[in-house]
Amino acid sequence: MTYQTAMEYMNQIGKKGSILGLANVKELLRRLGNPQDQLTVIHVAGTNGKGSICTFLDCMYQAEGKRVGRYISPTLFTYLERFQVNGKTMKEVEFADIFTQIYTVLQDMQRDGKEIPTAFEVETAVAFCYFVKEAVDIVILETGMGGREDATNVVAAPYCTVFASIGMDHMQFLGDTVEKIAYQKAGIIKRGCPVVSYPNTDKVCEVLRKEWRECNEDVELPVFQIADRSQVTILEESLDGSRFCYKGEEYEISLAGDYQVYNAVTAIETKLLLDGSLVKDSLKKAKWSARFEKLSDRPLLIRDGAHNMDGVQALKISLEKHFTNTHIIFIIGILKDKEYEKMIAALCPMATRVYTITPPVERGLSGERLREDILPYCKDAIYCESVAKACHCASEVWEEYDRQGQSAVIVAWGSLSYMGLLGRN
Repeated sequence: MTYQTAMEYMNQIGKKGSILGLANVKELLRRLGNPQDQLTVIHVAGTNGKGSICTFLDCMYQAEGKRVGRYISPTLFTYLERFQVNGKTMKEVEFADIFTQIYTVLQDMQRDGKEIPTAFEVETAVAFCYFVKEAVDIVILETGMGGREDATNVVAAPYCTVFASIGMDHMQFLGDTVEKIAYQKAGIIKRGCPVVSYPNTDKVCEVLRKEWRECNEDVELPVFQIADRSQVTILEESLDGSRFCYKGEEYEISLAGDYQVYNAVTAIETKLLLDGSLVKDSLKKAKWSARFEKLSDRPLLIRDGAHNMDGVQALKISLEKHFTNTHIIFIIGILKDKEYEKMIAALCPMATRVYTITPPVERGLSGERLREDILPYCKDAIYCESVAKACHCASEVWEEYDRQGQSAVIVAWGSLSYMGLLGRN
């Protein structure tokens, strides 16, 4: 089977959308010999910051000479980015080879009257098979959505379970309170498995602790560690990263935003708990696109995949910290199933001008509709038919402010689905 044929099939089953539950993916993996059970897995769940924590862990393990597999979703530039070993993307021919094997099993399942798994479930199986084939030392496994019924929740005995920041998102699937959402995320906790958490709210941490206790009723409790916010001192912060002190040790990272410091200390706690050591300099090598990321200085352009209220609040704090007395020009594209009314109400009053676009996915909110909703908060809102057009218009405005000796910044935020297009403009 060729890569193109495989992708045609994936696009076909992708029309099923998200279906929570583990029966189908477990059946697929059973028929493939349960490759996930041959791997050492750090399983990471959360609402915001999963990718950043995974990136820090990836760099720390690579610095020690480990062969690290990463399963990422969503991706910004290419489909195959979701399957990586030591930062290198799977090749088309490798995907085709593994998918050919899996396709045979899918046909057998269909003949046996079994339901065909979703695209994400098949991708998860591809990832496990690929990592076994590549003989990785450790897998950094990121959940797709939630945790309890997420396709990645098939690892019987993870090396560690890690939680990023947990907040409100995907409420139609995970629940309408942060406690319900945390309950779904907590489902990846396993018996005898240590747990590390970002410094989440007390409500969230209590839900995680309850699941941890219930999973370990009949065994000695493994470690439950929460990164300690009170032990963090930020020494220096800029658009190029931060220098901070945590529990008496100094670290430096290249990801901007103070929330990235807390993502870093969550990764640090995980690495020290599991291995007792880490290479400090490796943290600075961590790069993660579209997380308060500076793309250029002239014009000053930042992209941030803030696509829920917690992400928007974090972006707002960063903008207020770094861009006082500055004209803020937004480019915004949002999915229609997000709390976009609240998101634009929080951020758009800061803007001098806003350009709206329609994200290039089925769930994308119309940029024209978004413009109408933004007008009460920013009168200078303009719809653009493409990301390229929005970037061009925003750049012209930035250049005019620059000629006048005034500070300005272009900030593209919202759905990750269009962030990769910004990197090409």
